[in-house]
Amino acid sequence: MVLRSLNNSIVLLDKPAGRTSFDVINDLKRYAGVKKIGHSGTLDKFASGLLVVCTGKLTRLTRYFLESDKRYTGTIQLGIETDTYDITGEILSQKDFSGISESDIKEGATRFTGSISQNPPRYSSLKVKGKRASDRMRRGEDVILEPRNVKIYNFTITGIDFDKGLIDFDIKCSKGTYIRSIARDLGEELGTAACLSALRRLESGVFNIDNAVPPEEIAEYMKGESTSSFVIDPVYALKDFGRLVLDSAGSARVANGAFFSRENVLEMHIEEGNKTLILDEDENLIAIADIDVADWFISYDSVFS
Repeated sequence: MVLRSLNNSIVLLDKPAGRTSFDVINDLKRYAGVKKIGHSGTLDKFASGLLVVCTGKLTRLTRYFLESDKRYTGTIQLGIETDTYDITGEILSQKDFSGISESDIKEGATRFTGSISQNPPRYSSLKVKGKRASDRMRRGEDVILEPRNVKIYNFTITGIDFDKGLIDFDIKCSKGTYIRSIARDLGEELGTAACLSALRRLESGVFNIDNAVPPEEIAEYMKGESTSSFVIDPVYALKDFGRLVLDSAGSARVANGAFFSRENVLEMHIEEGNKTLILDEDENLIAIADIDVADWFISYDSVFS
């Protein structure tokens, strides 16, 4: 039996609906035996799809992935308003939607593309004076969240069931976008109520759900019984960064937190204003840095000894 390790890895998981993101992350801990885990954005319990998880030393990479754009598919339920803006919440009102046409829905969706301001759900993980808004709401507090600016790259209606009042969609958006808020606001735009009834994350930055696996497959991988398409090379994951390859002497200096000279550089592709991946001769990631080539000034973000 082949025993594998998922320590110091980027792992793509496919979270099933009905389980929390932390349940799935704990599965990874249990199956793979890793202790240190970070993530680049959770999903609501009722949602499914892509979770990008980093382990060991690579947990330091999660902050770079948090800024990524996201893509989702899902379903909006017309006629129902809930306190959480999704189908799991308490129903606040029910309204007729019989007069709404396909063209109304598609035209309404276009009003949510581009740069928009949205009000986040009060049942959310956003912090209010150091505590989650959802926790404060459950304690009966009155929570006020400031509107936030987000960007919707596309909002495509992919199917409509007028009998049940269901709208299927595909959306690509910037970080921090609440799809629940878009569902609620679209209902208001159409002159009725609406909430989110299903959601699935397909993409996060360069990562795609096609490479992700359900948590139970981790156990098979650890025994050598499945492929490793869900384990992502960090150099690929950060392919938009600059890159610099060092000789063995330069790599040794980086490992000790010291600076290297130009003479240690074997290959260099640096873009001004962008982070740079520092790689050893075998192109393993050993550091991430800001590098000013003109003055040869190096500022390390992270060093992976």
